Amino acid sequence: MRLIDYLKNYNCSCPKTFHMPGHKRNILFADYLARMGADIDFTEIDAADDLHHAQGILKTCMQKAEKLWHSQHSFFMVNGATGGILAGIRACTHYGDKVLVIRNCHKSVYNAIELFGLNAVYLLPEYIPEYDIYGSVSPQKIKQAIKENPDIRLIILTSPTYEGVISDIRTISEIAHRYHIPLLTDEAHGSHLDLSAYFTGGSVKNGSDISVQSLHKTLPSLTQSAVIHLNSEMVSAEDLQRQLAVFQTSSPSYLLMSSADACIEMIHDTSLFEKWYENLTAFKERIIPLQHLRILGYTDSISDNRRIFGFDYSKILISCADTNITGKELQSLLKQHYNIDFEMYSGNSLLAMTSMADTQKDLMDLADSLLQTDRTLKTEQKERLSVYITQLPQRAISLSDAVNHKGISYLPIEQSVGRISGEYIWIYPPGIPLITPCEIVSQEIADILHSAVHRQLNVQHTLSPAAAQIAVISETI
Repeated sequence: MRLIDYLKNYNCSCPKTFHMPGHKRNILFADYLARMGADIDFTEIDAADDLHHAQGILKTCMQKAEKLWHSQHSFFMVNGATGGILAGIRACTHYGDKVLVIRNCHKSVYNAIELFGLNAVYLLPEYIPEYDIYGSVSPQKIKQAIKENPDIRLIILTSPTYEGVISDIRTISEIAHRYHIPLLTDEAHGSHLDLSAYFTGGSVKNGSDISVQSLHKTLPSLTQSAVIHLNSEMVSAEDLQRQLAVFQTSSPSYLLMSSADACIEMIHDTSLFEKWYENLTAFKERIIPLQHLRILGYTDSISDNRRIFGFDYSKILISCADTNITGKELQSLLKQHYNIDFEMYSGNSLLAMTSMADTQKDLMDLADSLLQTDRTLKTEQKERLSVYITQLPQRAISLSDAVNHKGISYLPIEQSVGRISGEYIWIYPPGIPLITPCEIVSQEIADILHSAVHRQLNVQHTLSPAAAQIAVISETI
């Protein structure tokens, strides 16, 4: 039985409630309660189980996830992948441990490094300028980093990336396990992988010890619903569950958990993935006449696995790098003339995310809008408009010294070069820090930030109140 049906049945059998929540599941009390599904908005009464000590219906629901993804343990999460990343890293490390981090990880990984006092060794994937993205993580570089840092206790990487780049998780996990190191994969954008023959390259099947997935990003589930999978003899399920209780609310949303459970039951039907793939294939065939725009994995083949091991076919990454417009201008044109919204634009590219909920007409309309826009474009070589660094910034002091330092000055971007950053700065999306506290502001970082501010991208800081400033440490340590 689905969780949503279980809760509805219980509601009918026991309509009088003298416990939380305050709306009492009375959807007649206010119109918004009915619209939001408040009749299944439960609290942790005996009949509804407890996420953090599941023994009943929630345990049964999570066992469905274990069976579907072939994991040893799967746990529902209600605050997206972020809570799972924090809990997973904490379950694998002790204060002060050294961790190997692929630099294009989400900001939540950096928060974990700071919170848990970890010593991060960074690896930067190869930059692919024609799409302004990072390529796959190199297993050889992973192996070399471990040899140079034999005291590494955890490897943390993202696959697939926000733009759909997949890494060779099987080889990386084999290398990690050879040195008795667990691998944590942020698979927030890959919950749909390996559930059919049409979308492959997932981390659970290929040996990742912990895989964190946002169901809501690529599958038909409500925002914030997520799941974390454990497949490891090196990480305790009890430790992971204890940390999940630390980094999640003690009153988890039954709406979100019902959504996750219903989604998991639905996606057992592999015909949904087949139809999704067929729609994408039809899109690929329709866009063959494109002359100026390029789409990774669609108009451009992916044969250089040194840079890209694999690519998620569900992501449509459109490059306008060789045209007379920017990514932002392309998005504006498509929004204005065809009423299409996109996930993200960057300097010279545009990202469209698809799912099994898209119809073939939706994708054909997208294809036609691209074709018609393409006819209006001209070939033009432009400057690099990136949101990613190609060189790791130099680390000047320890992270703990930087975040605890009281002397902070706010300087214009161009005056901050050579100074020690006192804050995290990222462009959102994708939410990957350009610089962290303790690192020296390079000319490359300053150029990227200046360009991003000029193009009105969403530049976010942890300290500076202005996008065109950088908080730097003002005194010598």
